[in-house]
Amino acid sequence: MQKGARTPLSAPARTRRYALPLAAAVVAVATTLDVLAGGLLRQFDQWTFAGGLPPRTGAWHLFWRTIVNGGQYWIVATLAALAAAWTAWRRRGQGRGRALGLLAACAAWLVATELVIRAAQTVFARTPPRTGVDELFQAGYLSYPSGHAANAAACWIFILAALGASRRWTAAAHLLIAGVAVAVVTLGYHWPTDALAGWGLGAVLGCAGRELPRRWPGSQPAPGD
Repeated sequence: MQKGARTPLSAPARTRRYALPLAAAVVAVATTLDVLAGGLLRQFDQWTFAGGLPPRTGAWHLFWRTIVNGGQYWIVATLAALAAAWTAWRRRGQGRGRALGLLAACAAWLVATELVIRAAQTVFARTPPRTGVDELFQAGYLSYPSGHAANAAACWIFILAALGASRRWTAAAHLLIAGVAVAVVTLGYHWPTDALAGWGLGAVLGCAGRELPRRWPGSQPAPGD
């Protein structure tokens, strides 16, 4: 076997590798079709805020306001950029060109991720719960999918791969990702389907991004691969 070649993944490893992006893609597509058709999930959206928006005071509100920062773009994008820089620095011994190439690829992924999320929000142009109505294709509104939920999933999945995180940290990060999706609904920022589709889209983008540090020339298999 040539130096730097990766050991082929076993069948169980391939299943673990592709299970998340496939499930996330199904969730994103199914949720979007339901929203467009006015299905059961969209009816659940209406039921969720039938009594009005939640109060924006108290410890409960403060708790979820803290959690939702786990999907704040400037925070998680900065952390993702730092993780990419650290990964490139660790691989500087493989050649400056490879290290800089990896850094550039990660930067391009980070920018493309935000563009895809914003494009989806612009296309669907859904009104948020604060407006008191649920309508699609209303210029100026960006509720669907949730940017916080999408950014949390995309960036944290990338960060975990870039840093080669342990299973314990991986579990904690995925708990935070889920917490951000819950927070945007609990705070009244988004409809539940916004959060669900945001998680799905973000997880797909994150799983694409995590392949960069894993498969870049000269990289070593990540733990569990």
